[in-house]
Amino acid sequence: MGYYSDTALTLTKKGVEALSNKLTDRETPEETRGEVQDLLSQADSHYTNSSSGAMVWHWAWNKWYSDFSEVAFVESLMHEMDDEDYLFIRIGEDYADTEIRGCFWENPFGMELNRSIAQGKVR
Repeated sequence: MGYYSDTALTLTKKGVEALSNKLTDRETPEETRGEVQDLLSQADSHYTNSSSGAMVWHWAWNKWYSDFSEVAFVESLMHEMDDEDYLFIRIGEDYADTEIRGCFWENPFGMELNRSIAQGKVR
């Protein structure tokens, strides 16, 4: 069991380069490197925008816990980057559990958080 979230990360080309540099840094433990690469490869969707070099990963229904080394790695990366170089959105199981970090709103993937009111048939 556990608590599950829908999670998405979009990086500008500069953000992708920061990710690559952090993954190849000698100070990053080999085990963490492998866990991060597994996390990225297990995304439910992953796209690269060929004209801008931006990338997006989306994980549906995953466990996003800060005490997981791969999650801590991504959170540390976001903390080190300029807000304009990433957009991170996490929607937890609880209705009010929504997290947005970064300011890469004009991303080529149209990634954003939407909220709406839906009405069924009125009888």
